Amino acid sequence: MDPFHRKSGVVEKFERGIQSWRTHGDYGPVRRWKVDANGRFGWFYPLLTVQEAMRVAADLKLTVSHREKKQKIDQILVAMSLDTCRHTRTGQLSGGERKRLAIALELINSPPIMFLDEPTSGLDSVTSKYCITLLKQLAKAGQTIICSIHQPSASLLNMIDHIYVVANGFCVYSGSTQNLVPYLSNLGLQCPMHYNPADYLMEICNGDYGKHVLRLVDAIENGKNNAWRSSSNVTTVNCQEEVIALNVTASFQALRRRSPMGSPHKKCKGSSEYAANFWKQMIILLKRNAIRLSRDRVLTFTRLSMHFIIALLVGTIYFKIGQDAVYVLDNFNLLFFNIMFLMFSAFSATVTTFPSELPIITREHFNRWYKLHSFYLANKLADLPIQFAAISMYILIVYYMSDQLLELRRFCLYTLMCFAISMVAQTFGLLVGTGMKVQHGMIFGPLTILPFLIFSGFFVQFRDAHPYLRWLFHLSFLKYGFEGVMVAMYGYDRPKLSCSDVYCHFAVPEKLLSAVGMKQADYWFCMIVLTCLYLVLDIGAFALLKLKLEKRL
Repeated sequence: MDPFHRKSGVVEKFERGIQSWRTHGDYGPVRRWKVDANGRFGWFYPLLTVQEAMRVAADLKLTVSHREKKQKIDQILVAMSLDTCRHTRTGQLSGGERKRLAIALELINSPPIMFLDEPTSGLDSVTSKYCITLLKQLAKAGQTIICSIHQPSASLLNMIDHIYVVANGFCVYSGSTQNLVPYLSNLGLQCPMHYNPADYLMEICNGDYGKHVLRLVDAIENGKNNAWRSSSNVTTVNCQEEVIALNVTASFQALRRRSPMGSPHKKCKGSSEYAANFWKQMIILLKRNAIRLSRDRVLTFTRLSMHFIIALLVGTIYFKIGQDAVYVLDNFNLLFFNIMFLMFSAFSATVTTFPSELPIITREHFNRWYKLHSFYLANKLADLPIQFAAISMYILIVYYMSDQLLELRRFCLYTLMCFAISMVAQTFGLLVGTGMKVQHGMIFGPLTILPFLIFSGFFVQFRDAHPYLRWLFHLSFLKYGFEGVMVAMYGYDRPKLSCSDVYCHFAVPEKLLSAVGMKQADYWFCMIVLTCLYLVLDIGAFALLKLKLEKRL
């Protein structure tokens, strides 16, 4: 694996390119792709099959016909020995298969340079050797493979063409693996027989044999000395491995010849970094999210069943109270509980699920699969049907069982306001989920919602609050949502309610609105405020997500 192309002074160019690439997004003369091969579930959507994951990557990265995409996917799956598990969900793959899938996804557009972060971590010796064998064949096929391996075994070390060893922030060796032992011997450090040179070098860097790090840095000129590089790649494998290597190399070379990306070392000025435009990216991501959500029993079916069960329970408790003036205050409590439940369910669903997608977004966006706003919009649109179905189911059941006034206008206004509250809460949850981990979001998330709940007008009314605290009511989106719901149910000249008792003080709806300080409330003003607040939170969540990704990259 030749990340330095054996050119004089290329180490400095490589390091400057990396620094420029991280700081300014300057991709220099060639594109670079990063593959995290840690094999964790978090780097894939576990509910998608291998075939589906590869198809999404091909649709986003390639501009060729559907037939050519299918051929490319089949070739890569065969080359990476993933053909037998193409219909297996990624969450059910073994560690080695997940690592190979991570590489296969980035091979779609034949990147010239691939960065792999610890591709052998968590694997046994046989699987690790097979993984490095595949990477070596990629290097032989013309791609540059750069791996970070903290403690390679002797067999893995012999398969690597060139190594770059760093200790205390300085380069202590840069050259071929075959020259490592002679390099150490030249400095009077004799590696014991039958001893892993990598382990011996690490022990030297740790100071087990004295302080030799500065000597190593000076001898290699901090990576600038090319005297220990080799022009030949010497790798010892047995006969069976040679047969595998030849077959895999032939497959990879065929992939390189068929690559629709053209020459990997040429980049036309002004060319787009993405193969698909914004709308195509969004459609592809929408399809992926639709498949994922349809299979996610926890996120989708649990949300729907939870709304259904709570609706039946609430409807039973507040059965037929909506049009009886005796139970006006009970209905007042019911309306507030409805918006509070819809708020918390939307908020918690986002806080608990979105942080788990951040590693996937980081990898895919870093590797230029799609624009960030394409993913962001597709992610929100994909969840809308589920959110709307859950809200509609809850409202229909509670509205009918509690015997609210059956007027189409009031029902539509009530549903619209509940949906607006839910969307604002969901976006607020997205903001919290982007900025916090799941465990932190579940603890501190409800605390951030609490002020909005206190100053909603239910627990403390505006006129009863201290003058210095009244401004907080205007910041609570629940206040505007609650006022909108109350106006929808008791405003717009609703006629006098029937009374099943001798006297009902709130038989006239205007008296109730006046008593709770909502007589001057305007439905459409509340809707405008919620819409503006939603847009502000949405922009803030997107900006925070973009900032967080830039810091990670």
